Amino acid sequence: MAITTGLTVHCSACGAEIPLDARASFCPACGLPLTPVAEDTADVRRSVNRWLVLLAVVVAASALALGLLVWRLVRSMDPSGSGEGPAAGAMDELAPIAEDWIAEREHLTDETDVGDPAGVLLAVGDAAAWTEVAVEDVAEVAGGVDGDSAALYQQLVAVFDGRLDALRSLEASGGAIASATWAAGQAQLDALGAESNELICEIGGEMREEGDDPEAHITPAMDVDC
Repeated sequence: MAITTGLTVHCSACGAEIPLDARASFCPACGLPLTPVAEDTADVRRSVNRWLVLLAVVVAASALALGLLVWRLVRSMDPSGSGEGPAAGAMDELAPIAEDWIAEREHLTDETDVGDPAGVLLAVGDAAAWTEVAVEDVAEVAGGVDGDSAALYQQLVAVFDGRLDALRSLEASGGAIASATWAAGQAQLDALGAESNELICEIGGEMREEGDDPEAHITPAMDVDC
C-alpha cells in the first residue's frame, strides 16, 4: 500500500517515493501492490486547485465591483469627469459664449465708427439675434452650477438679458448714432460690460476656493481684467 505524508506518497514496504500523479498498481521499487491512495491524493489536490482558482475569480470580481462603485461615486461628485470644481466647469461652458459676445460688440463698434446707418442697423440686428440665443445658453449653464458660484452665474444671465434690452433700444433708434437713445443704449452696454467683468472675477475667486486656477478657465478672448 501507499502512505501519504503531507504532499509526498511513500511505499509502506520499502519507503520508495511515489509521484502524486502516479497511476501504477505496484510500487516501482519493490513491486508491492498499491492501494488507490496516490490517485485519491491527486484528486484532492486537483480539487483544491479548482477551489483556489474559483476563489481568485471571486476576489477579482469583488475588486472590480468596488472599483466601479468608487468611480461612480467620484463621477456623482464631479459629473464632468475633469476633476474641476463647479465654478471652473461652468466657466469652460461660458467662455465661448463670452468670447462671441466680445466679437459681436467689437463688430458693432466698428460699424458705429464707420457711421453708415444701414451698416449700423445690420450689426445691431445681428448682435440682438445672437444675444437672444445667448441668454438661453447662459441660463442653461447657470442652471447646472452647484456651490457658492451658482448665484454669480445667475447674475450673468441677467447681464446678458440686459444686453438684449440695450440692443433692442439701439435698433429702435434707427441707427441714429448721434441720438440720445443711441448714447443711452451704448452706456447701458458699457455698464453691463463692467458688471460682467466684476462677476467673472468673483467667480474666479470661487475657483481658487475650489482649488482651480482661474487663468486656466477665464480666457484672454473673454477680455476680462481682474
